[in-house]
Amino acid sequence: MVAPDRRLVVATVVATLVTLTACARDVAPRPSATPPSATAAPGAGTTPAPPSTPVPTTVAPPTTDPAGTAFAPPGTELTHEGDATGYVVTQVRVGEHPGYDRVVYELAGGEGTPGYRVGWVDRAVEDPSGAVRQVDGDGILQVRLIGTTYPVDGGAQEHAGDVRPDDGHIEQVVRPLTFEGMTQSFVGVDDGPRPVRVTLLQDPVRVVVDVQD
Repeated sequence: MVAPDRRLVVATVVATLVTLTACARDVAPRPSATPPSATAAPGAGTTPAPPSTPVPTTVAPPTTDPAGTAFAPPGTELTHEGDATGYVVTQVRVGEHPGYDRVVYELAGGEGTPGYRVGWVDRAVEDPSGAVRQVDGDGILQVRLIGTTYPVDGGAQEHAGDVRPDDGHIEQVVRPLTFEGMTQSFVGVDDGPRPVRVTLLQDPVRVVVDVQD
């Protein structure tokens, strides 16, 4: 038997390897013509809404400096709603000062800032009965204190009795009458009505009513 030529064997092997390589290239997976879809990052492409800005609210505090408070002319009702609860009017005092007379309503037993409504009236009509009270003086100033209550046993007790000072333009202060969270009082003034101012004081809590000379 004649041995095959070595060069022929080598050539045959090389040809076989080339053929296998070409086949492998033909069956290799082709890259996809469509690129994979990209996942957008959260919030991408959108504009976040700006945070809401709170609207500033200005609350006018009650006056606490009598010296810096202007007197309101007759015909003006001075008001402050306050946020008080549970106060009792324990004392009513009257004093004469240069340029004005002062009525002090002292309160105890409650919380918050008392409110008030102060203005001149033609008649002293009591709540809730509607009875007309006789008040000394030429002008009648009605004082309503807001955030008050009836006195209870063992607690602060309400001032009893009218006040009739000896000096000044204030002739009479009618004793406080409390009804449904509000205390009513009347101030009889000589040669009234006159300009008035109202202030709030603390330690103890007081509503101060000044009547100008």
